[in-house]
Order: sequence, then structure tokens, then C-alpha cells
Amino acid sequence: MAFIKNRLPSSRNRQRGVGMIEVLISITIASFALLGLAGLQVTSLKYQKTAQFRSLASQYSADMADRMRANVAGAKLGSYVTTDTYGALPASLPNCASAACTPDKVAQADLYNWRQALSQAVAGGWGEVSGTLTGGFVVTVYFNEPGDGSAAGANCRAAAFASGTDKSNIRCFSTTFLP
Repeated sequence: MAFIKNRLPSSRNRQRGVGMIEVLISITIASFALLGLAGLQVTSLKYQKTAQFRSLASQYSADMADRMRANVAGAKLGSYVTTDTYGALPASLPNCASAACTPDKVAQADLYNWRQALSQAVAGGWGEVSGTLTGGFVVTVYFNEPGDGSAAGANCRAAAFASGTDKSNIRCFSTTFLP
């Protein structure tokens, strides 16, 4: 009679499937890490765009301040002060290239060109000027900032918006200066 030895399975045979579970757990952890990195990238792009809009608003605000410093006579007359509502452009651009312009006409041309450039540079770009020569001028740049709308129009002048204007993502950047 043949005697069969009852052998215990070797350690190699007992570990069957455990390596596969470890690999699946590692892949799951790596997948969650990659999803987190993708979310971080999307958030980073959003904040980068916001920073770009705010930087452009700062540059255009300084641009208008420089235009007013170059035409102090127009600033003294109050020709740069605007009273229209968000999104409006002056009716026409004065032709200062062929004829000598008054400081008032130069101010109108500056406002027209500035608002045109703003509307092309940033989404919803528009601007206004308020104040006086003695008290200082305030240049406000409006732009449409992508976001959740939680701080809509935080620094915006309420009278600048026509009734029915959606202000949910409009932000304002204001600069005060003396020419």
C-alpha cells in the first residue's frame, strides 16, 4: 500500500490572489490621486484667469490715469467724468487726426478708445471715471469674472447698471489718483 504523505501547501501556493488585491488597491489609490490632481489643475486655471482679468483691469485703470495726466486741461473741465450706464460707448469718436481738437474732444476720444480697448481685452470690459481735480478722480474698470457670483459687484457703483442688468459675475476695480 502506498503511503501518501499529507503535505502542507507551500507558501507560494497559499499566497494565491493576494498580490492581485494589492495591485487593485494601489490602482484605486492612484486613481483618486490623479482625480485630485485634475481638480487642482482646473481650479488653478480658474484662478489664473481671474488673476489675468484683475491684472488687465489694473493696467487699463493706469492707462486712463495716464491719459488724464496728458490732458490736464480736459480733466479740469470735467470732460473725463462719465455718467452713462454699464456697457454704453460714446456715440462717436471725435476726429482729432485731421483737425486740432479741444481738450474736451481729446477727452471724448480718450474715453471712446479706452472703452473700446477694455471691451476687447476682457469679458464684459467697461469703465467709468468720477471725481474732481481737487478731490481726486476714481477710475473704475468693470469686467465679467467667472465665478460663483457670491461677491457680485462688491465694489461696483449700483447706479452704473441699467435696470435688468445681470450683475452676478461683474467685478469692479477702482483706482483713485490725482492728475
